[in-house]
Amino acid sequence: MSGVALSFRGEAGVRADLSDLLPERIAGLGPEEIARIPLATAGGPVPLGELFNVKTLATETGGAEGSLLIRSGGAVLDRVGARMGKGLIEVEGDVGDLAGAQMSGGTLRIRGNAGNRLGGVLPGETKGMRNGLILLSGDAGDRVGERLRRGTIVIDGSVGADCGAFMTAGTVAVAGGCGPRPGFGMRRGSLILGTEPASLPVGFVDAGIRDWVFLRLLQSYLAETGGWLAARTLGRSRRYIGNLAEHGLGEILVLP
Repeated sequence: MSGVALSFRGEAGVRADLSDLLPERIAGLGPEEIARIPLATAGGPVPLGELFNVKTLATETGGAEGSLLIRSGGAVLDRVGARMGKGLIEVEGDVGDLAGAQMSGGTLRIRGNAGNRLGGVLPGETKGMRNGLILLSGDAGDRVGERLRRGTIVIDGSVGADCGAFMTAGTVAVAGGCGPRPGFGMRRGSLILGTEPASLPVGFVDAGIRDWVFLRLLQSYLAETGGWLAARTLGRSRRYIGNLAEHGLGEILVLP
């Protein structure tokens, strides 16, 4: 078989944890086997088939082996793609908290909004996303890319507070506005903003305006994604270095 499509058919507002549903785990499984995978919900474990219709992508979009298409409907789906190591997950609709948390590879594409800690840190852990690509067409909540160590997160909308907090490497690019304290505690990595932030945390210094080759390389890497950074004409941008309060040498680039 090729990929799998899941279409939510339960009651609106149901909250489920999808962290056990990863491309590398469902590769080679048939629809009936996938339907028996237990999902954690507020009411206890529920077989996936009670909440979703399961079909092979061979009859729909010809998805690659192990790829996963999720139509979230009215559900609140947390931890979509958490700890994902390879493959592709596409979501049509919104996701809940911790989508793509601690990813180590693969691509997570969300055509909707996301909750808090997109590409962030799972509870009880100290290290965030290590690799991979997250593409979000809508808005995200607080603490996007928290403790990011490697990988790329591209958001076409806006984000909440503490975007890129405690980053040590990697890239977060946000087209719209961001909440307070972007780059808080940042040590390394790049936070790219398409909109001038209202303020930056104490510890960032203005390093001037120039043409950054890195941006053009990143744009080339994202050329086929269709996101905001791939489509934007990149030119001279202002750079802030920090967070020096944490002895950090990360950068925030603000595009004109």
